[in-house]
Amino acid sequence: MPGPSQYHAADDPRHDLTPWVETPNSTRVSSYRYDHATGELQVRWRNRPPSEGYVYQGSYEIYRGFARAVSKGKMINRVLDGLPYEPMTPDQINAPSNPQRGGVQSRVR
Repeated sequence: MPGPSQYHAADDPRHDLTPWVETPNSTRVSSYRYDHATGELQVRWRNRPPSEGYVYQGSYEIYRGFARAVSKGKMINRVLDGLPYEPMTPDQINAPSNPQRGGVQSRVR
């Protein structure tokens, strides 16, 4: 694997991550992103260390719905909590985003 200065997420077959999307108006969610290679939605929590969050097994449609939800907390309660999920590992949190991927932006900023 190349060194950090020459690493490109687009070359890593394990991940194809959108950039983190910050959610300043959410009281529950700090940021989120989607892994196109694994179909996972990564969510980091507000008022917790940046190293804490969950990975939800979902689909691109669920990711789009989450990104566009006015209330991220309600979407978690109604949809995401019904999906398989687990705490994020340090490798998942630190995996670089693919700069060629555009994220779906939240309707509320």
